[in-house]
Amino acid sequence: IVEATKKFLVSVRGDKDEILSIGAILIKDNKILVGNSLYIKIKPKKSVTESSIVIHKIRECDLNEAIEPRDGIERLLYFIKNRPLVGYYLDFDIKILNRYINNFFGFKLPNKKIEVSGLYYDYKQKFIPQGYIDLKFDTILKELNLPKLKTHNAFYDALMSAMIFLKLKNIN
Repeated sequence: IVEATKKFLVSVRGDKDEILSIGAILIKDNKILVGNSLYIKIKPKKSVTESSIVIHKIRECDLNEAIEPRDGIERLLYFIKNRPLVGYYLDFDIKILNRYINNFFGFKLPNKKIEVSGLYYDYKQKFIPQGYIDLKFDTILKELNLPKLKTHNAFYDALMSAMIFLKLKNIN
């Protein structure tokens, strides 16, 4: 059982980032269970910046029904339990999540991490052992013949990461 998680931030400045939304989708028995998913919006401390709105398409008014960060993190922890986490450039997401989790609950995520760009690299390395391997998200989707859904959205990025994971897991 695996989770695909992705969350989006107010900015991309490492220690200053705030979570705007969290998306997670359960993968079980080689299937993506979209009906068993989590998508929540989180109230940021700061106002959403114009550049963030352009990238993530989340405006202040879209956060009217957002929940407090502690509640959102608690819901995520309950959803993912001790399952492995699957994602694209997961270390950055885990770093931000761990900052919140450690502040609220005093621990960091112990979950196993599965990085889809690493799986893709290993797959392509068989065919291009000494060559350049493009690890951009869009490139991976295109090369694996997977649909590009709405980008910069926590739910859809989790869904696309799950599709990449299953495709690579099942390639002969």
